[in-house]
Parts: sequence; C-alpha cells; structure tokens
Amino acid sequence: MSVASAAIGHGEGSAGHVDRPTKLRQFRMLVLLLIVSDVVFVAGLFFAYLYLRALNINNMWLPAAVHPMGAAAGWSVAGLMAASAAVYRWGDLGGRAGRQGRQSAGLAVAMLLVLAELVVQIQQLATAGFGAGAGGYASNFYAMGGYHAFHLVLLLVIGLGIAIRAGRGVYRRGEYNEVALLGYWWYWVTVMAIGMALLPH
Repeated sequence: MSVASAAIGHGEGSAGHVDRPTKLRQFRMLVLLLIVSDVVFVAGLFFAYLYLRALNINNMWLPAAVHPMGAAAGWSVAGLMAASAAVYRWGDLGGRAGRQGRQSAGLAVAMLLVLAELVVQIQQLATAGFGAGAGGYASNFYAMGGYHAFHLVLLLVIGLGIAIRAGRGVYRRGEYNEVALLGYWWYWVTVMAIGMALLPH
C-alpha cells in the first residue's frame, strides 16, 4: 500500500470518529430541543385551557354538575414537585463537590417525592367525580393531569438509570453532564406543575 493510500485511509477513519466532547454537546442539544418542544406543547395546553374558559359557549366550560378541584389539589402536586427539584439540586451540588453520598441520597429522596406526587396525581384523576367529556374544564383537567403524570413517569425511569450509574461510580470522575441534563428536565416539569396550580377555574 502506498503512503498516500495509507494517509487517505487514516483520514477516513478519523472523519468517522466523534470525540466525547462533541457527543456531549450533541446530547445536550438533543435534550434542550426536547424540552423546548415540550414547552411549546404545554403552552398549547395552557392556551386551550384559558381560551375555552374565556369562550365558555353555552356555559359548557364548567357545567353545574362539575365541581372543579380546589386550589389545594393543584398546590399539593406543585409543592411535591418543587420539593423534589430542590432536593435533587441539593444532591447535584453535593456530587459536584465530591460528596457522592449526598448525591445518591438527594436523588433517592427526590425520586421518592416524585413517586408520591405521581400517586397523588393519579388519585386526583381517578376520583375527580366527572369524566373527560363533561365540559371544557373536565377535558383540560384530564389532558393536563395525564400529561403531567407522563412527565413524572419519565422522571422516575430516567432517574433510576442515573441512580444505577451513580451507584457504579460513574460520576466520581467529574462527569456530571447526565445529572445536569436530568436536572433541566426536572426543573421544567416543576415549572409546569406550578403553572397548572396557578390556572384559574
């Protein structure tokens, strides 16, 4: 094989190789795009809620037979979500300071809070006392509550994966990108929960 051919072959192999920093940047961009797309979708849900409430054709936004969930219901979900995000951040900061025990404890407690919130959210959907077809409020309540529950399930699944990797010592080498990216998603879900609690009936 000639020197030129060998050089070309080596160049082709290098072109197909993607270094770790590039992969991390691509992964970060993917997660951020996922969050942005989710923000747009949730904004659509919020707009539909407020628009239908303002329109209120034939008083079908909140028929007499439908009793809306009280403010305590929304804030119980938002409170648990905010607490879990704060604990997750506390653990994340501990991990960055080299305190792996604090990182693992923070993640575990945060996931337990999310699990409790998921139970509360499902209970609210199951015991609302009205169906999804009982007017504009009812349909939006189930759409937003169900979508939020889906967010919580995602958090638990991804959080479990992060916890397993943390237990194996993956993050002891200063590689916190996955933990930080999960945090972005966690904080966004917290914002959504608070936004839902602030919606007027």
